[in-house]
Amino acid sequence: MMAAAVLVRIIGLLSLVSLLASARAFTPVALLRTRGGGCHQDSSLDQSTTPEVPKEELEIFERFSNFLQAKQREIIAQIEEIDGSGQTFSKNTWGIFDTDSDDLPKVGAGGITRVIQGGNVVEKGACSLTIIQNGVLSAERAAAIRARQPKDDDDDDEDDDFLIGSGDFYSAAALSIVLHSRSPMVPTFRSDVRIFLVQDVSSKERTRPVMAWFGGGADLTPYYLIEEDIRFFHNKYKEVCESYGQSYPDMKKCCDDYFYLPARSEHRGTGGIFFDDMEADEEGVLDFVQAVADAWMPSWLPIVEKRQPLDYTDEQKQWQKLRRGRYLEFNLLYDRGVKFGLQTANPRVEGVMVSAPPEIAFEYNHVVAEGSEEEKLMKILKNPIDWV
Repeated sequence: MMAAAVLVRIIGLLSLVSLLASARAFTPVALLRTRGGGCHQDSSLDQSTTPEVPKEELEIFERFSNFLQAKQREIIAQIEEIDGSGQTFSKNTWGIFDTDSDDLPKVGAGGITRVIQGGNVVEKGACSLTIIQNGVLSAERAAAIRARQPKDDDDDDEDDDFLIGSGDFYSAAALSIVLHSRSPMVPTFRSDVRIFLVQDVSSKERTRPVMAWFGGGADLTPYYLIEEDIRFFHNKYKEVCESYGQSYPDMKKCCDDYFYLPARSEHRGTGGIFFDDMEADEEGVLDFVQAVADAWMPSWLPIVEKRQPLDYTDEQKQWQKLRRGRYLEFNLLYDRGVKFGLQTANPRVEGVMVSAPPEIAFEYNHVVAEGSEEEKLMKILKNPIDWV
């Protein structure tokens, strides 16, 4: 099991990994750009040399990558069925997925971005897959990752000797989902799982030449506080955590801490779970991460089935748009992956912004009515509670 000291870190190594194969940015293409905005692979992906990754870590990475590809197809089918509008997900492939072959090359980067718009249930949604295989870290990127590596002077774990350096090989895989509901009675759903693997080739003296970490989570952004739904959602992930010996309270706190707008002193939504820096070779960790992804649709679709038939007013739809404005505000100002993807010219900027809501509203100094359902939600967003 992952050490408790590592579990509770919300800004650790895998947080930076999300900038490389970001679930929240939906594309790692910024890593492959020149300063002029052109896209090339020679400086980031070594096409001539494929490093030998130890069998255990390689099997974990390949098993997880295959799981993500199958999970994306499964989720697309589920959402299209429940939406019932006839709208389907578009499909945009790039890199190693831009081929008719079922066999992916062992070196390279690529992804599949699937987007649905104008549905009955999902007004806009994205389910995006990214895989990087055998990339090479530049000195700048290695230094940035080292700056985020957890350090604990009291921890004698052998991974303290694992220092990422220039020239190290890395692989990453991530699956991300964001589903913006049409009805304000149905919460927005966001989730991701990801893996990052580094092979230390910069030193011959490391006790662990390869390390891999998992991260991920799921969270809910409601527009009206139906407590039964929020408790149901949190209980799903509490059950998953407890089934694999993980700490739901720690992961819930990490989620609350991350999805927070400090300028407004409010949280983006009612949270869920969020985890980083989970060592991939620990017993049961891969199964846990896959179980989290398996819980995504079972934690959200029952809420959809209950609340989608409910009527709503134009005023309630406007409130949803105002709260969507906060969603976009968080993404642009505080989300690490989105900020990274927008720093310079990016040929896949649409992939970075795919998580944005379809319609938003900003009103100057909007004040909710005392005793209203909107005020009820805001009280929780200001002061999160324990749901289970």
